[in-house]
Amino acid sequence: MLERGFRQSSTGGHVAVMRFLHATLGSDVSGRMIMVMNEMRKKRHMIVYEEMDIVSSDEAERGAGWAEEFVEMINDVIRQTQHRAKL
Repeated sequence: MLERGFRQSSTGGHVAVMRFLHATLGSDVSGRMIMVMNEMRKKRHMIVYEEMDIVSSDEAERGAGWAEEFVEMINDVIRQTQHRAKL
């Protein structure tokens, strides 16, 4: 994010991440990932501050799958950036 000029702050940190996703991955991919991440963020908030045991094992597995997909997308962006830097 920093390399591309996006700065995270203590207030609105999520907003910076979402803007970065949109600019880096495009609106179709970033829109889907933002929706998934927002739902996961809401669940995390509920688990930490409100109730326990509200995430099923299926939901946890889907979340792990989304995380793996996201990591692979970001790894692709990093590889592309490194490739361009070598040229």
